[in-house]
Amino acid sequence: MTDALTGLLTRNSFHKQSQKILQDGKGGFAVIWFNLDNFKMFNNRFGFERGDEVLREIAMILGSVFTKSTLARFSDDSFVVLTDWATVEINIDMVQEYLYSLHEDVTLRLRAGIYFPSSYEDIRTACDRAKLACDSIRKNHNVSVCIFKEKMSRELALQQHILDHLDSAVKNDYIKILYQPIINISTGKICEIEALARWFDPELGLIPPNEFIPTLEQYREIQKVDLYAVKTVCREMCERRDNGLPYFPTSINLSRLDFELCDITREIDSYVTLNNIPRSMLNIEITESVNDEDPRVLRIGIEKFRALGYKVWMDDFGSGYSSLNVLKDYNFDTIKFDMKFLRGFDVNKSDKAKYIISSNLSMARLMGMEALAEGVETLEQFEYLRSIGFDKAQGYFFGKPMELDEIFTQEILSPI
Repeated sequence: MTDALTGLLTRNSFHKQSQKILQDGKGGFAVIWFNLDNFKMFNNRFGFERGDEVLREIAMILGSVFTKSTLARFSDDSFVVLTDWATVEINIDMVQEYLYSLHEDVTLRLRAGIYFPSSYEDIRTACDRAKLACDSIRKNHNVSVCIFKEKMSRELALQQHILDHLDSAVKNDYIKILYQPIINISTGKICEIEALARWFDPELGLIPPNEFIPTLEQYREIQKVDLYAVKTVCREMCERRDNGLPYFPTSINLSRLDFELCDITREIDSYVTLNNIPRSMLNIEITESVNDEDPRVLRIGIEKFRALGYKVWMDDFGSGYSSLNVLKDYNFDTIKFDMKFLRGFDVNKSDKAKYIISSNLSMARLMGMEALAEGVETLEQFEYLRSIGFDKAQGYFFGKPMELDEIFTQEILSPI
């Protein structure tokens, strides 16, 4: 079967034909996974009709460059080629040049991942490995081609483990919610806490957030962990309240994808209402990368939260190139300055970081937002942030993520 839009093979047809070619041949093949970056945004900007034209053009270019090869369209913006290994990189360069010549007015980046399969190797595994190589350079805009390396197999196995065991991890509480204190700079006391998910797998041990979160976002399963975190926070807050124990306003992290994958506002508000928790006790943190996708759904979601009485924070401000655009397009109550601002920061020198921090603080003030510095590790950093007027601070200087009960044993303690 062929793809109706491009005339290339479908995924299943490619698998069948390519498997036979591998088995009948003597080796010397390469599988290439192509992915067109930001295609969703291209469609939103120029329309689906022009987007379809681009996909047909890519199919035409691939067919003209990779002659005597097997080609397929796997999804909206992904193409796969089985070809002779000898001219792979030269042909990929030709594809990039042809695509650029057709669209000099628009930046279209076609990433490529390469895998060299052996005879009788399962073609699905070969495609997965080529895709993994392609995905590994998603955020590296200076590199367009990547050859699969064996360590990527371990990453692929970990990804599969995460996806296969996510539901059981949520069901069996293998994902723990820890809390890190947030300090009121003027008083030096805890004023709020942040809830952070940690996955303690019975087979693999601790799976760090920087490994399981990107995987769950990539495969659009992140809402399961985020809703589990909200449910846990609400339950633990309710338990402390019902037992006459103090508790703090708590911030929870949401992925931008949560706003696409479910009605996140309704889901969270239902947990809060069920536990009879004041909405002012739950803050919503959204990372700066919210601007990577179509902003309309997210903007509506943020405003729904704020209209209900939740405070919405922008997390990791300064971690990417779109910080000012995000502040322009969305309404936030608090900005969390990314820890990279403070890494290697020497308060005794006329450091550029000092000017960046102070100018962005002034901007936050003019826009009516509170400013929180995360990643504070030394007394000198804390005193400098206090001297220029930051509202809050967070970091290992005040405490690492810990169990909820441990928060209330800290000396820096002033619960509501």
